[in-house]
Amino acid sequence: MKKQKILITGASTGFGFITAITLAKNGHTVFATMRDVNGKNKTNKEQLLQWAKENDAYLQVVELDVTSDESVNKAKDEVLKLTNGSLDVIINNAGIYGGGIQEAFTVNDHKAFFEVNVFGGVRVNNAFLPILRAQGSGLIIQISSTLGRTIIPFGGVYDATKWAVEALSENLAYELKPLGIDISIVQPGPFPTEIFQKSFIPGNISLTENYGKSTEIMIALFNSIKLMMSDENVPNKPQDVADAILNLVNQPQGKRPLRTVVDKMMGGVTEIINETAKQVQAGVLQNFGLGELNINN
Repeated sequence: MKKQKILITGASTGFGFITAITLAKNGHTVFATMRDVNGKNKTNKEQLLQWAKENDAYLQVVELDVTSDESVNKAKDEVLKLTNGSLDVIINNAGIYGGGIQEAFTVNDHKAFFEVNVFGGVRVNNAFLPILRAQGSGLIIQISSTLGRTIIPFGGVYDATKWAVEALSENLAYELKPLGIDISIVQPGPFPTEIFQKSFIPGNISLTENYGKSTEIMIALFNSIKLMMSDENVPNKPQDVADAILNLVNQPQGKRPLRTVVDKMMGGVTEIINETAKQVQAGVLQNFGLGELNINN
């Protein structure tokens, strides 16, 4: 197995934290990035570095705020200096979550969501793609969601960002296939991570008082999800996502699936949608004489 140089965003908690350790534990060189490494995330940074020291693993923590061009470019320079100008894998994991009555989300709320969940990955990819293109190899893993394929009511703008990630990622996959670069989309379902404790609050949340029955349904749904995620026997474990990412990293170039569902609870629905879309998309490409770009096989 080739040991790879890997950058992961949003590594302070949740999937990112666990994945950084999982990859480093398996011998890969990991650059775990997060914002505010000497402030809010100082403890998380120190935990990762302490683990790396105790386990003799190569894991470096790098400051990176996906909402800032300056921060992304500074992190790029730091990472490439440590790797002699090369990088094998980018994992766009940073994201924010929140649900509620759609009208309660202001335009600025929408912008905030897209800034992190969509534009953040674009910034990181655009910064490092020149390196991958020059190498003629590489892997970009985009962390999407089963909600990038389906809609659960009261998903707010979060659903829209994940649908955008799906579209941008698949299009990028077609463009990068002839250059020897893989794109893999990981679609987790609901998992008991810190994301629910850090849920985004809509700017006009008081509007929910005017939605009557809809608000009642929303509250019942959110309470049900909260109860489900607090059950220690919930089948979805965050380590499942880290293991799925490790599996993609370890697979041969050009042989990785475009989409990987990680959801033991409701993942079958997403699998059906993925399979149907795969067949439809193959026909679309064929109709435009672009069958050679098909990455859905």
